[in-house]
Amino acid sequence: MPLKTYLERSLIWFYALPVFFFPLSTAGAGIAAGLFLLLYVLSGGWRHWRRLRARRWWLPLLLMMLWTFIGLLWTSDLHDGFKVAATAAYGIYAFMGATLAWEERQVRHFVRLFLAGLSLNAALAALITWHLLHWHYDPTMPFVGLSDHIWWSMALTHAILWLLWDIKAVWNFPRIVNLPLLAIFAAELALSPGRSGQLLFVLLTPVAIFLLYSGAWRYWAMGGIAAVLALMTLSPFIQARLELGYENLQQFAAHPASTDTSWGIRLATMWAGAEMFWRHPLLGVGTGDFAPAMEALQRAHAVTDTPGTRNDSAANSYLSEAAVLGLPGLLLLLWFLLSLTREAWLGRSSPQGWFVLTYLGIFWIGGLYNTLTWGYADALGIAIFAGLPLHRSWTEARA
Repeated sequence: MPLKTYLERSLIWFYALPVFFFPLSTAGAGIAAGLFLLLYVLSGGWRHWRRLRARRWWLPLLLMMLWTFIGLLWTSDLHDGFKVAATAAYGIYAFMGATLAWEERQVRHFVRLFLAGLSLNAALAALITWHLLHWHYDPTMPFVGLSDHIWWSMALTHAILWLLWDIKAVWNFPRIVNLPLLAIFAAELALSPGRSGQLLFVLLTPVAIFLLYSGAWRYWAMGGIAAVLALMTLSPFIQARLELGYENLQQFAAHPASTDTSWGIRLATMWAGAEMFWRHPLLGVGTGDFAPAMEALQRAHAVTDTPGTRNDSAANSYLSEAAVLGLPGLLLLLWFLLSLTREAWLGRSSPQGWFVLTYLGIFWIGGLYNTLTWGYADALGIAIFAGLPLHRSWTEARA
């Protein structure tokens, strides 16, 4: 078999490697992504670029990437500008994924690597928290493992939403495997300090259950959700985080001129993002120029001061995009997300369609209080997920 042919057939197996490493190591994910890129070029996978025409999102994604790089022309901070542009450049993985010759067994391999990475980090999180594994441990971050606690909570919610589909479809694993995985992920989500993912669990899981189940199954599933919510309510870690959040908001309301709390800083950056968009609606302040622009607003006492903290985003995907790239940047982001969401919704009965649709629910809502578009794992993740064959139906192929 010619080397190029062998490499091309192996490409899809490497496409999923960054997803496996996301919860474990950003360096590992980066190396895996670089390895796939190298193999893609050597195999000549780019020769199948015409397959992109079948995807609804290719044009808005391309324009969004180009506009982000054009925004470097009027930025005053090229260092941060290139970091933001790099996250936009991850969109190339969506294009590469869309040109691959996907088969059902390869989608199954992709999902299994996703679950394997989460399962490994879940085991490490328990061992570290229980002091059975000697690793750096922060007592305020239990059951997080090697991940960032915000990303980890969102990833656990994504896995739970996926498992709800597979428990019904029995496409990837039998229920005897899926049910313990669901219990482990739900327990770690309930016991960890990730408020972002916990809120998404509360909002999205009932919707998923009503879309997937009917009759008695629906009520059993809702009972399971109620049990997880009860566990969250009883968790001392979650109680402490909720109390801290309430105290943060009280402090911000009482002293709006200056804040050093978690939620106070989030609100301050959101305010700054809205102010930048109001003052620069057409072009924004420039790619990567959020921090210098916010510091200028703070010196002018136009937004809340955050002493000792340099803020490089608005803690909101949409405000961040609008602040640095103006109305065109915001509209291109929304166009891309809507195109991808429509494609995933139409393919929601397929495993890859449901997988991406549930992630998009997390991305849409989570982006209201996190800048997911500029996060490493989130930006690379949505690009890789977009490259999955959402327009394919394995049932139709077998027929």
